Amino acid sequence: MSVLWGLLLATCLTGEVQALPDTSHMNVLLIDIEDCNAPALGCYGNPICKTPNLDRFTQTAVRFDRAYVQAVCCNPSRTSFLTGLRPLTTRVTRNEQEMDAHLPEGVLTLPEYLKAKGFYLAVIGKLFHRTDYAEKQLSVFDRIEMYTPPPGWKGPGPIIKFPPVPRSADWQPPPKDEKSREYREWRRKQSDRYGDSGRTREQEGDYRMAATAAALLKEFAKSKQQFFLAVAQSRPHTPLICPKKYIDMYDPAKIPDPPAPPESLVNFPYPKRAFGGNPDIFTLKQPTRQQAKEAIAAYYACLTFVDDNIGMILDALEETGLDKNTIVIFLGDHGFHLGDHGFWSKYSMLEATHRAPLIVRVPGAPANGKTCDEIVEFVDLVPTLGELLKLDLPKNLEGISFAPLLVNPQRPWKKAAFIVEDDGDAFGECVRTKKYSYMEFKKGAIPAALYDLEKDPWETRNVVDDPAYEQVRKEMADLLHAGWKAALPPGVTVP
Repeated sequence: MSVLWGLLLATCLTGEVQALPDTSHMNVLLIDIEDCNAPALGCYGNPICKTPNLDRFTQTAVRFDRAYVQAVCCNPSRTSFLTGLRPLTTRVTRNEQEMDAHLPEGVLTLPEYLKAKGFYLAVIGKLFHRTDYAEKQLSVFDRIEMYTPPPGWKGPGPIIKFPPVPRSADWQPPPKDEKSREYREWRRKQSDRYGDSGRTREQEGDYRMAATAAALLKEFAKSKQQFFLAVAQSRPHTPLICPKKYIDMYDPAKIPDPPAPPESLVNFPYPKRAFGGNPDIFTLKQPTRQQAKEAIAAYYACLTFVDDNIGMILDALEETGLDKNTIVIFLGDHGFHLGDHGFWSKYSMLEATHRAPLIVRVPGAPANGKTCDEIVEFVDLVPTLGELLKLDLPKNLEGISFAPLLVNPQRPWKKAAFIVEDDGDAFGECVRTKKYSYMEFKKGAIPAALYDLEKDPWETRNVVDDPAYEQVRKEMADLLHAGWKAALPPGVTVP
């Protein structure tokens, strides 16, 4: 981009000129969690779910309230935000598509850009969807912990050796053939559960990933080398299980019923799923009211468990003094339905799936401690870090740096976000502004949907055929077809 965003200035009410500090020599800590419904988090205002560590972190960072992923499941979403390219360009639109085989020739990912800059790279747990989808990209890492390394990788062994976890009495090994009916049924049963995991906190993989991160941060404090550390948390992805002490924190009787019940929906574009089974959980049929409340309570418990683990990481960052020189990014790879519309899990272009948490702390940023209500997209992550760290990035990226919002989170920004859905049988695209969400489907019972988000925030009434919205439909359809460049902030141009 022609404008050096890092030098953009904002003026306070007092007249004081503010700017970002020099961030080019800072480290990066990326904490990514799976399947996170942003409004479920206490740090996003949920009055029931307890996330004290993220609450504390948010007070020192910028919380983005309108952050949207570009795809509605893990693989295409991660491929997009780790390349800075949109799913139609990466050609990764579904979970089962191997990233390496689909990316256009020459496309690099964030770790590769950072490696070229001289960063020490460490990853703990999942970053890309699967190792065999990203062998080339993972091979640049100096340390790989709790994540299968690619063939030929020769790095150090685990920094912590944990004792083995005893297997439960009903444990069954997975069938070897991942394409078999037996394997699919085994996987369904593993996923379609909620409640007590039967493990202590210290036996859980997510705890061990956090403990490993804390140990590595202490090593980085000694080495003084500029680092990128990606730390995963597998929860709140299904199964919605965690140690009993977290489950006991939430009373299902105090959980409100899910909003937007199926019987309230008008001209709904996903009619079959609203009344039938779901991916990952409640796969065979819809839950009873009691089961729904229990599952939501378990989801909150998983978030509190994850919050405890994140607290351990952030404490280590502060104890070592690295918090003063480390950019911290907390995000979820996409959202999650919690019974709204009769939906559970992901795979829709509704708000619950395409909105995800994004909290960013750049030491010394003027906007730290504030919230941002402007639209940002996860495809903007690589351009933003590229500007902050002075990375050598190509000109064809399809996001823009949101670094100016780290100075002034109220400045006018993007007009819209763009989302793709591909379930193999059907394909859809969505554009959403602050006021409207518009979807088009290649197949299905309904070819298009339009929601007035100000009047109908839970997307219950599709007004695409309402004569009163005829002009709005045309404008939103034109915006969708014009694409992301038509929604750029005022004064921003890209090649």
